[in-house]
Amino acid sequence: MDKYLDSSNEIKTVVFPVAGLGSRFLPVTKLVAKELLPILNKPLIEYAVSEAIKAGIERFIFISSPDKQSITNYFRKNNKLENELRDKNSEYLDIISNNVIPEENLIEVIQDKPMGLGHAIWCAKDYISGPFAVILPDDLVVSDVPCIKQMIDVYKKHKCNIVAIQEVDKNNISKYGVIDFLKNNQNIYHVRDMIEKPDQEKAPSNLAVIGRYILSPNIIKELSMLKTGFGGEIQLTDAIKNSIISENVIGYKFEGNRFDCGNVMGALEAQLSIAINNDKYKDQVIEIINKNLIKD
Repeated sequence: MDKYLDSSNEIKTVVFPVAGLGSRFLPVTKLVAKELLPILNKPLIEYAVSEAIKAGIERFIFISSPDKQSITNYFRKNNKLENELRDKNSEYLDIISNNVIPEENLIEVIQDKPMGLGHAIWCAKDYISGPFAVILPDDLVVSDVPCIKQMIDVYKKHKCNIVAIQEVDKNNISKYGVIDFLKNNQNIYHVRDMIEKPDQEKAPSNLAVIGRYILSPNIIKELSMLKTGFGGEIQLTDAIKNSIISENVIGYKFEGNRFDCGNVMGALEAQLSIAINNDKYKDQVIEIINKNLIKD
């Protein structure tokens, strides 16, 4: 039996749903997966994988589409490139070697049709029996302690489903799943209801779910009913909401800065913020910004 396919409480598996079309980045996403677009010199997906690795996760499941297998190829060995760099004694050899995931820990599952986030997670069912993490690469979170590590620590204490939450402007609330809660203790909110993309006047709070989850394997049973919800898709929010009947759900207000890289301006903000906070690029970026702010 696979050492990760067990019912222990150790979270060593993460699911990355990466099958989306990336329509907000067209036309570039005709040829390049959105998750491979760079933030500085690293693709967006590498930030998500790095976050998981720093949290102690060892097994990586990518829910992809038939046209996006280049994402998993990014984390595989490229012998030709490595040999060329080795011959040149290139400093870049270590850089590309360090992002390789061992083949036995790299799993790709094809989602044939875009039927929602819940369906994407359901597609991983054959590889999940214990608790697992979900990271949506669109949400880039910069924090001292990796966001998913913060959530794993919460899970170790409470042993239930955990969703990452943050306060959002009510004008944008209809873009998110939103929680209603019974009580909170610092950053811990005990969820009693979740609503997917509510109208502003119907939102129970301004606490929105963002792309980080720790889930029990029971969520797969709920998703296996293949019930459709908002937009005619199988929503993960609905499955978690339905699980409240039988197990607790916690909303965790994480520490860190989150960038919505699922849209052009959010990705640009991430570029600027990360560059300005990088000693190598900071001065150059500030100079470029100042130069372009000068008016004739």
